[in-house]
Amino acid sequence: MVSVSRHKKKDTATSNKIKKNQFMKSPNLFTQRIILAFLCTTFFFCAYGQKLNNQLPIPMIRAGIANVSGSISNMKLPEGEKKVLIAFSIYNLVSGEESKYTTSLNENNRFNFNIPLECSTAFVGFRVESETINYGYGIIGIDQDKRVQLDISFDEQSNMKMETKGGMNISTEDLMNISKAMYRFETDVTWGNYYKMTPKEFSEYELNVSLKKRISFAVDSLPLSDKIKEYLVNSFNLRYLKGRLFYYKETAEQSHSMKKDSIAYTAVEPDKSYYSFLRDFNLNNPQLLYAYSYGDFMRKILTIESLKIPPINDTPIDKWLTEVKTSIKDIVGFEDGLFYDMLVVNAYTSQINYKLEPLSKKQIGNITYYYKNKNKDISDILLKNNDEIIQTLERSSDLKINATPSISKEKLMETIISKYKGKVVLVDFWATWCGPCKSGIKDMRSLKVELKNKEIVFVYISNGSSPKDTWESEIKAIGGEQYYLKSSEWGYIMDNYGFNSIPSYLIYDKNGELKHKFTSFPGVDKMKEMINPLLQ
Repeated sequence: MVSVSRHKKKDTATSNKIKKNQFMKSPNLFTQRIILAFLCTTFFFCAYGQKLNNQLPIPMIRAGIANVSGSISNMKLPEGEKKVLIAFSIYNLVSGEESKYTTSLNENNRFNFNIPLECSTAFVGFRVESETINYGYGIIGIDQDKRVQLDISFDEQSNMKMETKGGMNISTEDLMNISKAMYRFETDVTWGNYYKMTPKEFSEYELNVSLKKRISFAVDSLPLSDKIKEYLVNSFNLRYLKGRLFYYKETAEQSHSMKKDSIAYTAVEPDKSYYSFLRDFNLNNPQLLYAYSYGDFMRKILTIESLKIPPINDTPIDKWLTEVKTSIKDIVGFEDGLFYDMLVVNAYTSQINYKLEPLSKKQIGNITYYYKNKNKDISDILLKNNDEIIQTLERSSDLKINATPSISKEKLMETIISKYKGKVVLVDFWATWCGPCKSGIKDMRSLKVELKNKEIVFVYISNGSSPKDTWESEIKAIGGEQYYLKSSEWGYIMDNYGFNSIPSYLIYDKNGELKHKFTSFPGVDKMKEMINPLLQ
């Protein structure tokens, strides 16, 4: 026994001695371990850094400003024109509306502008224009913490080029290709015999065939970074969901009407289970906040009848969310997170901006209480937006809804204008679905305030293409003399004045004589130039 034990000790000592000698003679074993650990650590941080580089910054709801400065060179203006404008447009995540800001060049053809933001980072559209010509447009990524340098130039053929630095640090090539991809997606319209499909067949076909085809057409042939591809795919997904998948019944009935047969057809309204495809889109992903259809998508979810999401009204937010989650958590696949936070925001935004109903005292209290320990910027933005709507409604207190005169369509405009003899009359042909129309109306608010005590009347004419209930809601923030025409009356007037699109405008002098006729909103300054001489 003793000899065996001694033998084992001898073997162990010998083994240790051999290992020690091997290590002393060949230190590579220890070195390799150090190198391996270093490589693993390096790989982790490189992979993590690569992941960050392949994604846009995580956007955070935060009120602030982003600075954009730059220059424009080689721009050829029409004779007599000297003014060059850069117009920025941005969608606001909390207040739920598109805002437009315009700045001009200084004597050195440079500009410097602060853009108000409701999010730490965002994509902003811009266009370059003179008084009569739009020269080009593009998209830039802006950041509240990093200024953007935007330098624009034009070649001999007046094609616009741009160089950018700073902001979200997106390459110029990516920024130029975003617009191309969006144009391709919007123009690659797909269609089918949807009336032959059940709701399930429709959703499967649209998601697995039509949507994939359009996304492929939009992005596959363009040199795009991974992060911009992700941004575009997210945008296209939400755009398609809110524009096609959420409208099975309407789309199926429209496809049947194109057959032009006399067989009656009414599509079914999808039940709640139909919307289970929403689980596939990770609606808690903060990168979705960049998507240009995000607000429309969220507000549409609130109105889907089969999801049974109640109006928020005066209900405390936590209580409202409990009810909402009970209804839709199985559809979206989760019961907490960013999606529900933004659903709350859009519930209030829908009331303020789209129903034009200011917040009640109870709602203000609910918002203040809920967000005080979460994100106070959200409550600040909502309450600021509410104050602005109250002021807008006060300014539009001159609203008058007029019955259409019982007269032939040939005499209709003459009869309407004759009511306002002795005043300048600006007639605005618009529709609730027309974005440029509503932007022009919004831009005109300041001029209407300026001309409030002048001899001028603003007449707004729409027709049945604007849903009556939507029209009745939206005119509360417009004011003026409102008319809602029949399709035949509207069609005759459009043809008679040679209008092919809206917004279109007529301006009459105090004697009822037509002085100006034009399509597209020309800007407030141009409107002043046309109106002011008639007021003398």
